[in-house]
Amino acid sequence: MDFPEKITVQSKDEIGELANNINFLSTTLQSYIDQLQQDVEKERQLEQTRKDFIAGVSHELKTPLSIMKSCMTILQDGVAVEKKDHYFSAMENEVNRMDRLIADMLELAKYESGTYKIEMESFFIDELIRSVYNQLSLKVIDQEMDVNLNLQSIEVIANHDRMEQVITNFLSNAIQHTPDKGKIAVSTISEKGKVKVTIENEGIHIDEEQLDKIWDRFYQGEKTQRSKQGTGLGLAISKNILKLHDVPFGVFNTEIGVCFYFYLNKV
Repeated sequence: MDFPEKITVQSKDEIGELANNINFLSTTLQSYIDQLQQDVEKERQLEQTRKDFIAGVSHELKTPLSIMKSCMTILQDGVAVEKKDHYFSAMENEVNRMDRLIADMLELAKYESGTYKIEMESFFIDELIRSVYNQLSLKVIDQEMDVNLNLQSIEVIANHDRMEQVITNFLSNAIQHTPDKGKIAVSTISEKGKVKVTIENEGIHIDEEQLDKIWDRFYQGEKTQRSKQGTGLGLAISKNILKLHDVPFGVFNTEIGVCFYFYLNKV
């Protein structure tokens, strides 16, 4: 099932025509085999994605289901009746968390399947960043944070909705891990044919050996002091979106805290 060799055609008679036909047949068979191997590999990836999805959801649903079961048991037994509203509120929070978790898992599975096609469009990255910041600004105001937006007006080519998702994840992450009255700096830097977007927050460093692992789903290092909220899938989703854009991205520690960055192609 390997057809790399070709017959050298030295004549234009029937033997030469036969040689050309055999070469054509070999090339065609090889292309079909290559395509079949790609299809088999894609199916393997899809099957692994399904397994990871089921395993991930099963693992992450254990805690909220356990909390809900405990709350219902307390309510059924009539214990702490005066705290009934508290237990109903706790169950509602866990239901909402499970809903977000499943939605994020489905989205992540879509990106990791290898079948998702991303559509590009042109837009101004500074306008998108300001829009995301305005949506998240209430928490910034509540915690009296000092946010510096150093943004150049640069037109980029990317998927607007997916990049909004990435910026929301990165900026939410920065706000979450910045202490009260701490600093956050968001900047866009024009480079050759690209723009670099950086989001730096003041706060606790990430252990160096964990910097590559934080992009994994549900990853939370035992030594890290940076709190984990949400579904634990935001950075994994962001990683897959940026990989679909085929652009560099990463994270590193700075003097005051942590900086996430990514590049986009300019129009």
